[in-house]
Amino acid sequence: MFQEVTQRHDRVLIIGGGESLTGFDWGLLDKWDGVVIAINNSVFHLPRVDYWMTVDPMVDGKPQRAMTEKRDGVYYFCAFPDLNTVPDAQAYHVVDGVHYLERIVPETYELQEDKSKITTGDSVYGALGLAYHFEASKIVMLGVDVNGGFGHWYDTTEPYNRAWGDKFAAYQSNLPVIYKQSVNQFNARGTKVINGCLNSGIDCFDRMKPEEAILYFK
Repeated sequence: MFQEVTQRHDRVLIIGGGESLTGFDWGLLDKWDGVVIAINNSVFHLPRVDYWMTVDPMVDGKPQRAMTEKRDGVYYFCAFPDLNTVPDAQAYHVVDGVHYLERIVPETYELQEDKSKITTGDSVYGALGLAYHFEASKIVMLGVDVNGGFGHWYDTTEPYNRAWGDKFAAYQSNLPVIYKQSVNQFNARGTKVINGCLNSGIDCFDRMKPEEAILYFK
């Protein structure tokens, strides 16, 4: 079921759902000379997407809408549990046309070296792991706010990660610790990661405005 990532790309743009992208000029995507990974429902709102990524395959007991309503020309990746190791295996459903990677929840959250596996944390961190498998040397993240925001740039009334309920604050506070675990691996490869949210809670990478980040490697 789980297959290795065989694609290779040097420049990777990861687009999350953070409200820092509200009003962003998506025409700037034309200036990005690399591939674009959309996270979760952002895939429905972007003018250009090459890949899709999630670590949350099921929503309200069903596969994510993006997995069943695919966009033409987009390659779909999904981090998925080994059903032999989870007690609620019957709650998961496999969708055709999706490249499944084994979802790993390690103790220290380093990125996976095995190209058939992805470390979870959140879906953007999963996409960072995918970019690591692509062997990218230049990575830009947009919409990775992790600063208490409620909604998405494409729908500010729709809460994200709502399944966490009253544990959401604790979940967000742990994300900076998770992302920091990847820094040494990226540094060892000479990979530069830019966070295009100036006020992001993820502070282990250089932070700047999204308009600056998308042009950083020009």
